Amino acid sequence: MTSPITLPAARRLPFALLIPACAALAAAIAGTAWASALGLSTLALALLGGLLLTQGLPARWREAGAPALSWFKGPVLKTAIVLYGLRIPLTAVADLGPRIVALNAGQVIVSLLLAAWLGRRLGMTRPAALLIGAGNGICGAAAVLAAEPVLRGRDRDTAMAVAAVVIFGTLNMLLLPILFHQWPTLLGEPAQYAVLTGTTVQEVAQVLVAAQAMSPTLVDQALLVKMVRVMMLAPALLALAAWRPSGDVAATTNAAPRPRIGVPPFALLFVAALLVNGLGLVPNAVAAPLAILDDALLALAMAALGLSTHAGLLRQAGWRPLALGAVLSLATLSIAALALRAGFH
Repeated sequence: MTSPITLPAARRLPFALLIPACAALAAAIAGTAWASALGLSTLALALLGGLLLTQGLPARWREAGAPALSWFKGPVLKTAIVLYGLRIPLTAVADLGPRIVALNAGQVIVSLLLAAWLGRRLGMTRPAALLIGAGNGICGAAAVLAAEPVLRGRDRDTAMAVAAVVIFGTLNMLLLPILFHQWPTLLGEPAQYAVLTGTTVQEVAQVLVAAQAMSPTLVDQALLVKMVRVMMLAPALLALAAWRPSGDVAATTNAAPRPRIGVPPFALLFVAALLVNGLGLVPNAVAAPLAILDDALLALAMAALGLSTHAGLLRQAGWRPLALGAVLSLATLSIAALALRAGFH
């Protein structure tokens, strides 16, 4: 009889192997002529492959593979983002300018205020609504998880917020490249799509996929704009901590103390990587292998993200969080598009 210690690991292994299998298959397909003609990159194929595959898998398989998925979407993805910083020239950072920072800050503020206002009208608690607002405005599921102990929402609120953010982030990731290829001058010039993507798409991983599906030349700027939003997590959490009224659902006299609020470590490491690259401290002999490693880690993270996005998220979330997520996503996308179209960049 199998011991209870080894059984969970044995059950997790087959699902965990799907992640590198999806990534490897995506890399092989991306090298074909038809994939190149359609502009399908390894990252996009890895995510779409995982997305399609997971729909037919039993729920118990996904539950058994949850630790592996979390690891690839968490530490592996963050490591890949930091390594990507070694590939971006400092001149790209200087080109952002204060208006991009102001645009991102405005997006975060609009997302949180609109979430609080509309969430109340939908019959949601303030913590539940603000969790969705934080995920939409800042950095997706990571922001939801960071804001949860500050807002002291229920576990169900967190799950619903993550579901809503993932669903609409995926839709944005798929739709923005279509807009780019159909109407490249919609925002004045094609390069502005990089700013729109970084300012509106919810997850860092989704920003990478969307930008690369548009044009590889847009990836650097889109990621930099997105990282500006990620670094706004700390001030946003401080504002939420001050805004949370004492009477909210999970705020009780026995509640745990508020956590220490700070910038996500991987965001600081990303900045450090930019500086290291800008100072010319990465030898050419090392840069190429690091880029190959980074591409592999990104493909693994994309496959895990796709395998995590199943139709059951819709049933989990319910209509109210989905309605709020849809309005927030559409509102921030529209505001950013109008601002860029008006020349605010």
